[in-house]
Amino acid sequence: MLTSQRVSGIYLSTLHSYTMVFFSKNQLFGLLLLGVTFFDVYIGLAGLLSVIIANSFAWIFGLNKTSIHAGLYGFNALLVGLGLGISFRPSLVFYFILIFVALATLLFTLAFEGITSKYGLPFLTLPFLASLWFTLLASRSYTELIPGESGIFLLNSLYARGGYTLVEWYQWFGNLSWPLVVKVYFRSLGAIFFQYHLLAGIIIAIGLLLYSRIAFLLSIIGFAFTWLFYVVIGANMHELDYSYIGFNHILTAIAIGGFFVVASRWSLLWVILLTPVISLFISGSFVLLAPVQLPVFSLPFNLVVLLFLYALKFREKRLHQPEQVLNQHFTPEKNLYLSQNARKRFPNQQYVDIQLPFFGTWKVNQGHDGAYTHKEQWQHAWDFVIRDESDKEHAGSGESLTDYYCFGKPVLAPAGGWVEEVVDGIADNTPGDYNTLNNWGNTVIIRHNQWLYSKLSHLKKDSITVSPGAYVQQGQAIGYCGNSGFAAYPHLHFQMQATPSIGSHTLKYPIAHYLLHGNTLSLITNDYPKLNDQVANILADASLAAAFNFGTGNSIAYSTNNKQLGNGRWLVEVDLGMNRYITDTKTNARAYFVNDGQLFYFTRFEGNRQCLLWYFYLATFRLPLGFYANLEVNDDFPPNVFPKGGLLLLQDFAAPFFIFLKPAFQLKYASCKNDLAGNQISLQSSFRPGSGRSLIIFDIAVHNRLLTFSIHNGKQLINAAFEK
Repeated sequence: MLTSQRVSGIYLSTLHSYTMVFFSKNQLFGLLLLGVTFFDVYIGLAGLLSVIIANSFAWIFGLNKTSIHAGLYGFNALLVGLGLGISFRPSLVFYFILIFVALATLLFTLAFEGITSKYGLPFLTLPFLASLWFTLLASRSYTELIPGESGIFLLNSLYARGGYTLVEWYQWFGNLSWPLVVKVYFRSLGAIFFQYHLLAGIIIAIGLLLYSRIAFLLSIIGFAFTWLFYVVIGANMHELDYSYIGFNHILTAIAIGGFFVVASRWSLLWVILLTPVISLFISGSFVLLAPVQLPVFSLPFNLVVLLFLYALKFREKRLHQPEQVLNQHFTPEKNLYLSQNARKRFPNQQYVDIQLPFFGTWKVNQGHDGAYTHKEQWQHAWDFVIRDESDKEHAGSGESLTDYYCFGKPVLAPAGGWVEEVVDGIADNTPGDYNTLNNWGNTVIIRHNQWLYSKLSHLKKDSITVSPGAYVQQGQAIGYCGNSGFAAYPHLHFQMQATPSIGSHTLKYPIAHYLLHGNTLSLITNDYPKLNDQVANILADASLAAAFNFGTGNSIAYSTNNKQLGNGRWLVEVDLGMNRYITDTKTNARAYFVNDGQLFYFTRFEGNRQCLLWYFYLATFRLPLGFYANLEVNDDFPPNVFPKGGLLLLQDFAAPFFIFLKPAFQLKYASCKNDLAGNQISLQSSFRPGSGRSLIIFDIAVHNRLLTFSIHNGKQLINAAFEK
């Protein structure tokens, strides 16, 4: 029985099978591509049936539903169906064979997916090539399959739908006296779907432009430099014209220029540099395949893209020249904007969030490349002490260890991990003395992953509370600050390293986020505390932390005084990558977030913006979970948060070269009222789109949960309330 959910799944898997050829999930683009393939009804029907058959077998196999809906198991079958539709006349035998060819294509898809995924590579259109080549070879012994006459069927189908007027209009486009380079570009676009006509290419170009300005720009750049290369070397221009094989250059430019690689000047440079390589592979493929009379199809595109992506994996430096896309968002714009925004918000962010290993405010007594011991291979380390308002490290005369403010204070695990090594039992030095035999003194080394370790040294004798092999939570006390080892005065030595041994070389690795006390209180993210910096972890407020503790499965109901936003409910869910997000059940919009116990922040928003969740995303883009009356938090949104329109379109075209749209976020703590049941906290934040757009101001009230949320949008005031 076909339920609405099943119908929706069939619809999405079918359309995305068309768009995935261009690495897209844009449904309007999918409808345009579907329409283009039906210029010739029989070719279009063969492609559509092949998609439906392949996706049906994928569902019968029990393959991943998300992958089926994304079109990953259908787009190669689509290309095979179109290729066979143009090669053979329609007949019962043809459609009978098509069933098994679609199944074979799915099997090839799964095989290539298994092989390429081991190397972190896409399977592209390798299944299409294998399946169609084998079918064309096998068909030479199938007497019931009759070679196609696509031109006759095309004109007949056009006449049946629109008479002579439609036929003449179609032929008019084919006879346009445009420059050859322009005509071959459009025909190369059409050739991707086996439509060798100017009109097909024009429609695809329009769809490509609607889907992605960057992809459209890349298609032009890739083809233009191909044409220029052929002119320079004096090659036969008819090679591009023959079967419009230039689509290999177009698809390669989009794949390398902005889909698998973040669009930038560097990605464009590689598109240009790889143009001769593609041409070389095209010419060589013609020679290799000529003896067996097989077309080249997309073989050069597959070879160049896979070889290039594989080569990028061997880099040890210049990882952003160009930068590979780690989290695929299926548009070059999102890939660029979100990766660029993440680098700006969280520079040098790695896989593990490292926090300061202490409570309260401590001062950097010696930073990276310090004046004393932090030199050469051991330069990336910190020494922390506690100083009073007079900048003294101790009370009294300082002759006793207990005079020092940091002596005996708890030392915390900077991140979760396994205790690798413990040294304890070394006596603490009297102030002014050194232990030259045991340089690091009492020490704990924690393994956070296979290449990341933290080391905390000069701990107090017999104070270490953990043992090797034990797992420790982030923030768990592991010992107390002392004065053991090569230390004249009590302090905490803290470093990150790539190997587990005491004495290992240091590793430059940032603190995930911390508060910097200066003339003003500042929130610093993924940075390196400097000499004399007064730093502290964020001390979470219980009421604020509870309000933003969105656990998986939580349901949050809301009501508003706005007819458009209305009333609704949010659900907290998690995807296959263990990324948590809030879903608005009315619009299915999603806002992805992170909560590490000290900081709550959103990473991206997807879907319909006409919902309360969109405004909540703007209002709480980054939120320290402690109350700090004098703390002002500033952050930058990705450019695609800017309202849709002409400026955003211009930014899309310019994005690989420079960013001029810079929407900004600001948060202030308005008030805090003490209550036996928990603090009542008011927050005020703002979203400034920039470029003359009006400021949107938000007010949020919490008391162990979200209470109210107000949106001041120009002259409009929207109030929302959350249920218990």
